[in-house]
Amino acid sequence: MCNFNIICQVRDGTCGCGKPKSSPEIIKPIPVPFSLGTDTNLIGTLFRIIAQQNEMIKAIAEQTKIALEKITTIAEGTSQTLTTSSTPGEEVTTSGQLQKIICGEEIQHKYSLQVVSEVPNPAYKERAFSLLLQIVDADGNKVVLPESVNFKVMLFTTESPPKLMKINTSGDKIMKGTVEAQGNSTLFFRKIAVKEVTSHFRNGCFFFVVSSKEGSSIKPLIIENFVVKARKINNEGVPKKKLKIDENEDVEVKNL
Repeated sequence: MCNFNIICQVRDGTCGCGKPKSSPEIIKPIPVPFSLGTDTNLIGTLFRIIAQQNEMIKAIAEQTKIALEKITTIAEGTSQTLTTSSTPGEEVTTSGQLQKIICGEEIQHKYSLQVVSEVPNPAYKERAFSLLLQIVDADGNKVVLPESVNFKVMLFTTESPPKLMKINTSGDKIMKGTVEAQGNSTLFFRKIAVKEVTSHFRNGCFFFVVSSKEGSSIKPLIIENFVVKARKINNEGVPKKKLKIDENEDVEVKNL
């Protein structure tokens, strides 16, 4: 029996069990040669293309910057123009302009109207107040005219041009009470009540005006920033009522 293999039947040692086996051959990779092709300056060409693209990108960025600066300058100029000069519909009427609209340009007023009672500020919707006025000269002295003049209470909006308010948003007369009076020295408008709040209108206020119905030498009374608010509600949910000092009069008179 073979000494190197128990299953080998060769006994004289002529078998090849004791010989070392040779290792299999290792296949070595064959290098593949790199070929640049026919253009030996390919890398240089690519470098030049990339450099040209960078220059183009820089030029585009510079042009975009200049365009944005011009657009910003134009936008700022337009904004400043809109701020300094608005359209007629966006202007606000002044009391001087309203006086010219009511009386005209060249009328010279010899007398004016002086408020004797307190004008509520603010007034409240549907809450009546009375207004006492007197006619005075340029020095503030009370005068008596030779004949009576008719006067009327009016409300104007503050927009340009101003609008004479005659009806409220519900279609009713905007004022009730004594809105017309006649006198040659003292005028009394009793229980005037405005039936609209001024928050529905431009600037949230009206011009409160008392002017003669016919052309005269008496300057109209124009009260600016006349505000009318909704009536106050008490704790019981009922609108508050004005307490009368006297049964017949509810006007507070200034000290003359």
